Amino acid sequence: MEKHFNLINNDEFIYDYGCYSNKKQAFSMHTHNLYEIIFFVKGDAYHIIEDRKYKLSKNDLILIQPQKYHYIEIESDKEYERFNILFNADALGFNQIFGFRNFSEVISLSSNKIAVELFSKMQYYHTRLNKADFENVAIMLLKELFFNLSISAIEVKKDFSTLTPVLSSALFYINENLFTISTIKEVAEKLFVTQSYLFRLFKQELKTTPKKYLTDKRLLCAQNLILLGNSPTKVYTECGWNDYTSFFRSYVKYFNHPPSQEGN
Repeated sequence: MEKHFNLINNDEFIYDYGCYSNKKQAFSMHTHNLYEIIFFVKGDAYHIIEDRKYKLSKNDLILIQPQKYHYIEIESDKEYERFNILFNADALGFNQIFGFRNFSEVISLSSNKIAVELFSKMQYYHTRLNKADFENVAIMLLKELFFNLSISAIEVKKDFSTLTPVLSSALFYINENLFTISTIKEVAEKLFVTQSYLFRLFKQELKTTPKKYLTDKRLLCAQNLILLGNSPTKVYTECGWNDYTSFFRSYVKYFNHPPSQEGN
């Protein structure tokens, strides 16, 4: 059995419900400028956020900060079910109410029946309301969820593993020097490993390459600056590009529109 509903998909709010029974279902490593929550209903899966790997249990809630690389890793053919919501916290006014940076990455809602019930309500409404009405209800339910978490005892999941020390060091170095790194060779030399070894490590553990990891994060930072009113012709140098043509091509490839059309 497979069920998948993507009823809302816009720049500020994305609602996606999925129930899959095939282990071959692919979830690629990715990052974005939106906050994301995943409510895990059932299955046999891990969630990887940067260099941390969490074994998921029923009623786990994952909160992913913007610009964090992450993906789901399915371990078996057991039915996998989850709710997935992405949202622009500033546009929806959430940052004025909730301190998202204070939330842990994965918490258990098993002892929080009210919070769990909110996802059952979303499932109920998305099959009965039109798109516009459901979007209003879903945003209200999401806001209620965060109000609930702000007054509830948070059961933080601490049973995670970290990826290899070399990869952890590479991610730390890249994020600390995001706009000044000239080549991936620089990263490899800092860690006393070869470029080929670093490449294999990224592909094996993160399903991406060191260059793409670096470039994607730079592009997301550039997008944020442009949305804040900065000129693309000024932003590209601040975010690590030496020429505007390369920046422009990378931007269009990633976002499917030129930087001058951002926010239009």
